[in-house]
Amino acid sequence: MLEQDLRGFKCPQQFIQFKLALREALKTAQTIKFTFLAHQSTRDIERFLQKNHYCYKLEQQHGLLIVELNRV
Repeated sequence: MLEQDLRGFKCPQQFIQFKLALREALKTAQTIKFTFLAHQSTRDIERFLQKNHYCYKLEQQHGLLIVELNRV
């Protein structure tokens, strides 16, 4: 599993770093875990994942987002 720490980024850099890390996970066909601050908004990221039919698990209070790369 790959990991990407997004805690040091604010939007739009957070979203850009998310997409770059997701692209790398796709290349290696691995699940990826993103870490972010619990108060950071993940609306844009969630919208992107839903639009592109990714399976994901979000634990907002723990600041974790796990994206499975098996698209539906």
